[in-house]
Amino acid sequence: AREPLKKTLALLRLQAARVEDMVHHKNRYFTFSVEFADGQAAPTGAQAVIAQVRASIIDLHGDYGAGCTMPSLSLRFFDPSSGVCNVRVDREFAEMTRASIVVVTIIDKREVRLRVLHMAGSMRKCKLVLRKCLDAHLRKRLEGWAQVSLPPREKQNALNVHREAVTELDRTQL
Repeated sequence: AREPLKKTLALLRLQAARVEDMVHHKNRYFTFSVEFADGQAAPTGAQAVIAQVRASIIDLHGDYGAGCTMPSLSLRFFDPSSGVCNVRVDREFAEMTRASIVVVTIIDKREVRLRVLHMAGSMRKCKLVLRKCLDAHLRKRLEGWAQVSLPPREKQNALNVHREAVTELDRTQL
């Protein structure tokens, strides 16, 4: 009588494990800008930005925050010319991550301000926001250059950098 019960329990455990594997993980995508106090572009790499966000999570939320967010926290897009970043994190820990992003004040020994521009629940919406940010950055640069006479080569370089960033965004699997 015990043998069929053991087999039934083993089958139930196996089915429960399969259901857990099939669970859809919901993510949140944060688009934020990196603004350096000296006003220069962000020459720092993407790894410096995500490392500082992770350090901020540890500072604010300790080992619990690190354990919750580290498996899912990843930098999905970074454009150094405009300073626009995108990170992905599990939906459960979105507010914890948002709080940690805004308290970052130093990256690579430079004073910085991270502003969360948008939080999205889908990759499609996130790409739309990132594209708007990149376009706005280009418009801002072109307007500034309209007042100052710059060689056409400088303007062409700016357009090429923008085109590369947009191409990279289109290729990115957020």
